Amino acid sequence: MGASRSTLLKRQGIVVSFVHGHEGNRVTKKLEPVPALWEIRGNKEKIHHYSFTEKAGDFDKLPYQLVGEGPVKMTSGGAKIPRFGFTGLQVVGNDLLAASWRGIYRIDLKTFEVKNFITNRYTSHLHGFYADEDEIIVAVPFKDMLVRMGHDGEVRDVVTIDRSLSVSRYDKRNKEDWRFTTKMLSGGSGFFHFNNVQKCGDEIYITCRHLCAFMVLKPGAKRAFLRTVNYCTPTCVHDGDRFREKFYLTSIDGKILVASEPPKNANERHNYDLQSETIRLGEGERNWCRGMKVTRDLIYTTVDGRYGTDLSFSVLALDRSYKEIWQKKLRWSEVDSEKDLRFVTGFDIESLPN
Repeated sequence: MGASRSTLLKRQGIVVSFVHGHEGNRVTKKLEPVPALWEIRGNKEKIHHYSFTEKAGDFDKLPYQLVGEGPVKMTSGGAKIPRFGFTGLQVVGNDLLAASWRGIYRIDLKTFEVKNFITNRYTSHLHGFYADEDEIIVAVPFKDMLVRMGHDGEVRDVVTIDRSLSVSRYDKRNKEDWRFTTKMLSGGSGFFHFNNVQKCGDEIYITCRHLCAFMVLKPGAKRAFLRTVNYCTPTCVHDGDRFREKFYLTSIDGKILVASEPPKNANERHNYDLQSETIRLGEGERNWCRGMKVTRDLIYTTVDGRYGTDLSFSVLALDRSYKEIWQKKLRWSEVDSEKDLRFVTGFDIESLPN
């Protein structure tokens, strides 16, 4: 690696979220802090540990201030969750918002200590989400549902999208507490299985795992619409980022997809939507790819960590020509016990303020 690239990597600190799960959903540590964030600044690294809820009764014992809504009365304990750790990440001001199985942790970027835990009955099975100073937008994958809330956890709007792409307002007072739906029931469910939420102007773009396309929602619209992508190879889109009018998407079979508007001189006799490039990550097979952060100079993603493989994953940096210039591996054996562990995988990436 040339000197300029080395300097670039030292200058741009990143934080990587990751999750782990136990065999048979066995939980050995209860509310004890477990590894969940990987801070990398040049040659310096640090693993940060946090506590996570297992059952409804744990919400009162969680060592963080809860804002929003605790478990609703109809909840009778809830099933064990299959994975612990953080999924989607967003930097808002001086805070890092980190999504988990049942809520969003607001973390101080200087100390990496939790300020509060934002949660309500809709913060379930969170993946990539959108956040700014005013609001947080999350998707509930198995219900094809989009939820807008304040930073205090108060729900502002809930919509669902059906197979005809019709948009319906959902009763915010619905008594179902979706935080206690198990992964086994939610993993392959939903008509579309929403994963990643981005905001482009006033439009909301949501990746649909089952369609390998974007669902787009406009304010007040009664119907959503699709943005399709002309993939030249089978794929399964998951996470994403947007930079300079291009969408950068991960495919869980080890590829990055770069989607953009068709050229202005595209043949008008045919239908064109987003056009894509396929970036294969190395000659060897990458058994996973998720999490995406695009900066002016670099593209970051995580690879490997699929169920049944080595208990490790790696974060990669690619330059703007999509050449891999840096890789760093996290081995679970170096941060915690591997006893009863089924998998560990990276999930999302955010760049850190200088």
